[in-house]
Amino acid sequence: MNSEDGRLILIIENSINPYNLGRKISRNSFRVIESDGGEEGLSLARQLKPDLVICDISTSSVGGMSICTELKSDAETSHASVILLGPVSQQIDGLRAGADDYISLPFDSQVLGLKIENLIRLRDAMRGKVVQEMSAQSDSNGLNDQFLEKLEQLVLENIADPDFGVHEMAFQIGISVSVLYRKLRLRTGATVNEFVKTIRMKGAMKLLETGIYNVAEVAAAIGYEDSKYFSKEFRKFFGETPTEVKRRAK
Repeated sequence: MNSEDGRLILIIENSINPYNLGRKISRNSFRVIESDGGEEGLSLARQLKPDLVICDISTSSVGGMSICTELKSDAETSHASVILLGPVSQQIDGLRAGADDYISLPFDSQVLGLKIENLIRLRDAMRGKVVQEMSAQSDSNGLNDQFLEKLEQLVLENIADPDFGVHEMAFQIGISVSVLYRKLRLRTGATVNEFVKTIRMKGAMKLLETGIYNVAEVAAAIGYEDSKYFSKEFRKFFGETPTEVKRRAK
């Protein structure tokens, strides 16, 4: 559960033991952060932008219903799936507040674990479709997202530097590594490394298609010190070797 790139679950309820949610939660590398109170939980949700929030509707200070409404009405957190826990008599009110699911108390940890998996799997599937649409649009219309445009510009400015990566990007854009992972995954479904690699490989393709540069020169130009490793990664990405692209260009 320590992976920076794992799905983030925020629990705003101090009676839930995350390690009782089933072995699949651990196997799927979910990161779990716990909060005792509503105010703190709402603040953490805004700061960390979790993939899923579990909240008791009777949590102290700020009620779970209010937290759910706040999260769903904020563009920065509306992506998060919300599971509310509470008495069955308030199930309808919980769903009307925008909850993605409602579990009556007392709850079964295994059921909660399965609902977590199902909601995140559904969000991943939906995000995958969005990523495909964004990818298609970006080829012709640009990224239309200032955050992504800034990231892309950073990568292009440092594309020949083999040491430019996650930490350098986070530092230059002024956010933590974990927030960078989170914001990029929410927008594209990709990791930082996948995002950087895509830009590097597309840059390599453009250089090769000119027919001017040899493979070693292209590899160095996009930050790969080993041209053989570059050729291997290029083939995995495009399904053909750099040499084949260069030959076709000629």
